[in-house]
Amino acid sequence: MSRAKRAEKATPEGEDALNARLMAENAVLKKENKELGMERDVLKRCMVLWVK
Repeated sequence: MSRAKRAEKATPEGEDALNARLMAENAVLKKENKELGMERDVLKRCMVLWVK
């Protein structure tokens, strides 16, 4: 079944569940992105100290 046909048959409850799942996934990805940014900053500082 194509995406278009599935989208036509989607119920509001299904859309709500999908929206909730995507919002939860987005929150996890934002948290991971923030942590990776902090790790990157620490590594940059370490490199500066190592070069000196």
